[in-house]
Amino acid sequence: MRKIRTGGATVAAIAMLAVFATTASAHARYKSSTPGAAEVLAASPARVSITFTQDIQKVAGTYEIRVARDGVSSVASGAAVLDDADRATMSVPLQPDLLPGRYVVNWKNVSDADGDPAMGAFSFYVKTQPNAVDLQNDQQLAAVGAEVETPTATTGASGTPAPTKPTAPAAAGTARPTIAVAPASDGGGNDSEVIYIVVGGVLAAIALAVGGWYVVGRRGA
Repeated sequence: MRKIRTGGATVAAIAMLAVFATTASAHARYKSSTPGAAEVLAASPARVSITFTQDIQKVAGTYEIRVARDGVSSVASGAAVLDDADRATMSVPLQPDLLPGRYVVNWKNVSDADGDPAMGAFSFYVKTQPNAVDLQNDQQLAAVGAEVETPTATTGASGTPAPTKPTAPAAAGTARPTIAVAPASDGGGNDSEVIYIVVGGVLAAIALAVGGWYVVGRRGA
């Protein structure tokens, strides 16, 4: 019975450490937005709202959304704000009656769970179908913040969904410039390595302790 209880405690400890290792190296990544990535709108939106996978810190200067037409002219009418009832959601108001065109969104935040910074970018279109060059630029936006994110089959490197090619894009035209927040080194990779080393050491210590208890139990039997 003693051995069974010891084994159960060990399994529980390992499970808790696994959860810690998974969550400690995470970032507040892009989950969804309004407008969505590469979405074509029939009317000018009132704001851009982004929902992340974690709550983010409400500390001045650590969170931001920038929106610019063709990546050059800012169209925000105020600073980004966090929803106090849901700090995983950040939004920024926009100027009314946006002109037709491509609008680039850059965002940054700091996770409230582990203090890790993250950033990303995407675009949306107002009364304009993207052309081939626009789609290429959208793919480049998906790489913003790549060094702190893990790509998946359905998302870009920054955690932003890779834009879906419209059903009927316009013919290729002149490249529209894009602007993106310069990725900053956050040390996220080093933190993750340290965490895994620590967790590995703790797991090894637990394994040795269980082995010692087992030997003592066998000798006392």
